[in-house]
Amino acid sequence: MRASVAVTATTTIRVVGTAGHVDHGKSTLITALTGMDPDRLREERERGMTIDLGFAWMTTPSGMEIGFVDVPGHQDFIRNMLAGVGGIDAVLLVVAADEGVRPQTREHLAIIGLLGVERGVVALTKRDLVDDTWAALARDELVAALAGTPLAGAPIVEVSARTRVGLDALVGALEAALAAAPARRVTGRPRLPVDRAFTMAGFGTVVTGTLLDGDLHVGEEVELVPGGARARIRGLQTHRRAIDVAVAGSRVAANLSGIEKDAIERGMVVSRPGTLRPTSAVALRLAVLRDAAVEQDEELKVHVRTAEVMARVSVLEKDAIVGGESAWVHLRLAEPIAAAVGDRLVVRRPSPSETLGGGVIADVAPMRTRRRDAIVALERRSAPTPLVRLLASLDIPRTPSDAAERSGLDARERDAAVHEGLANGEIVALGDALAARAAFEALATHALRLCAQTHRKQPLRAGASREEVRSAVGLPAKRFAALVERLVAEGRLADRGAALALPEHRPQLSPQQERNWERAREVIARDPSRPPSPEQLQSEYGLDRELVAALGERGDIVRIGTEAVFLPDMVMRFADAVVDELASAKTITVSRARDLTGSSRKHVLPLLGYLDDHGITRRQGDDRILVLAPEAARSRIRALIQHREATS
Repeated sequence: MRASVAVTATTTIRVVGTAGHVDHGKSTLITALTGMDPDRLREERERGMTIDLGFAWMTTPSGMEIGFVDVPGHQDFIRNMLAGVGGIDAVLLVVAADEGVRPQTREHLAIIGLLGVERGVVALTKRDLVDDTWAALARDELVAALAGTPLAGAPIVEVSARTRVGLDALVGALEAALAAAPARRVTGRPRLPVDRAFTMAGFGTVVTGTLLDGDLHVGEEVELVPGGARARIRGLQTHRRAIDVAVAGSRVAANLSGIEKDAIERGMVVSRPGTLRPTSAVALRLAVLRDAAVEQDEELKVHVRTAEVMARVSVLEKDAIVGGESAWVHLRLAEPIAAAVGDRLVVRRPSPSETLGGGVIADVAPMRTRRRDAIVALERRSAPTPLVRLLASLDIPRTPSDAAERSGLDARERDAAVHEGLANGEIVALGDALAARAAFEALATHALRLCAQTHRKQPLRAGASREEVRSAVGLPAKRFAALVERLVAEGRLADRGAALALPEHRPQLSPQQERNWERAREVIARDPSRPPSPEQLQSEYGLDRELVAALGERGDIVRIGTEAVFLPDMVMRFADAVVDELASAKTITVSRARDLTGSSRKHVLPLLGYLDDHGITRRQGDDRILVLAPEAARSRIRALIQHREATS
């Protein structure tokens, strides 16, 4: 891991994976093209057979950098082959001219199709071992085998690694195929699926893989998923060249500090902390190969990127999927893996070993729900338009980044879909989150029903407890506040401070309660500066605390704390007297306020506290001073009282 150099914006790095039957010359061909032997294990060299993944690279005459992932061809090592072909830009299918198409040729072709590899080149190797007639027969057989696969029509180049015949033509064909490959998807959430982890003398832990979805930088903190272990990138290399930034789509070796090699295994993913969550279930439309079948609740081996895990399959549409058909399934994984929407996977039968099918992950957190509902949701998640896919992920409020991750959208697609959805009303903003209109309406309906229930059960209350509604709806404070604000703006909800109500709701007193209040009001009006206490109102006039609260909401009384009740006119006269005194004397004492209003200390104290609480006066030692200009103070107290009256 030498000193870093910058990778320029014009650097083109592509990855090609090999495929083909064992002993058809894949590794030998890569060595001839690159000058590097991809077989790194001693056992591989002794046996003359690739067992695990090998890596090599070259720079073409046009300046394109190609990294090769050489995979084993033997059926016993299909799991290693699957770990290597994820994330490649094209495939180099190798078929020996002297043997032709063999079983692993066909299985590798099937896997290539399941993984969505759409471009490649076919090398008809060992051309020096056969005559022209035999080569023509081998080519015809190969064309027939490629029919109906992604490589149908791919260039077939006859080569000999020993004599180097056809190598220049093969490189040209690879350049042409890779030039047509689309730009690498960049979501800003880089993922490096680990295909190898080892210790390098003098540097420590190193992991390798093909980088997806974003760039990695020297010095940044990363997380290993699953597991959650943290590390820091000490150095980066691509093709043994030290770099500061590793770009999406390139083969990368990352030197990690703060973590031991034994804590890392193939299948883990290096990512930015918090951007990738492990999952124990995925959903997808599983396509089954023509000669295979998948039964309900069958145990399968699942391969996702470099990960391999056992799983149970739940077929949602039928009891089994027969050859050549597809159906929506949930895969319940035996162990959590790091996977993302849009990742392709392959399923195999563990015994006897057989590739069964594969597909594109539509959901990494499928809900346990009715089959019909699950199918509808998955159909929307796999829709062709970004907006529909985004809306499917906004079944509950989510941040734009979370929704994009669940939808498999990059930043550009997400932003365009959000803009479109907000403009046409299909998406509603709730604080830091977004929700589909249907999800918003479900939350709104829940909140409004809770208010209606409270009105029926407790008609004297101003409304339902704001916090109780928030808890029942299940939103954090910021998103709930945005929900309430929007419903109030639409005239569907009334915000009454600590209570929420339907706009038409008013506390309703029974005829007897109205008669009790009339009796109490007559008594209070005789000496409004010395009203009865709440205890007296209850014991002598039948006005319990709930009824007093309802009268306060209606504007008939002014409640100050829980121990004082006054008529609105009395509060206004008291405030006017205090403001007039402060306008001339600058300060006022409790005793002076008592003398001015003919009240008692018991009643003056809560009234002065009321003025303090509403920013009209302020305590200064034992006195009060005026905070506002006199006219402003009078306007504020009238606004307070009139607001109460307006609610009646």
